[in-house]
Amino acid sequence: MKVVSDKEIRVATLSGAVVLFFPGEDREVSDEIGLIALQLGARQVGSEPKAAPPVSKENPNVDEIEEVKSLDDVMTGIEKLCEVGDPEDFKADGTPKASAINRVVGRNVSPEDREAAWDLFIKS
Repeated sequence: MKVVSDKEIRVATLSGAVVLFFPGEDREVSDEIGLIALQLGARQVGSEPKAAPPVSKENPNVDEIEEVKSLDDVMTGIEKLCEVGDPEDFKADGTPKASAINRVVGRNVSPEDREAAWDLFIKS
């Protein structure tokens, strides 16, 4: 996994591995280290955030564009986790771990989005 950070991040694992991320420098790291770095604010190279759509010329007085959130990718990720059924991907209460969802979705998913997608998944 290739990861980059906007700030200095130090990732340390229980196995003794320590990786230092310097601002703006890409690092090729294992998935384990990469996921921890993503949780600390880094981002995966190649998964840049999408730019906001331009304001329509028909309505130039629009000061703010409402962001529409889609949980489709998170729902698909949860479905994949459940299909595989790896116990390491789930907490004791049966809900998917944040790191597992982030891994299959390919981005950091907010707690609110994870919970909303899980609620939709169990109701479907």
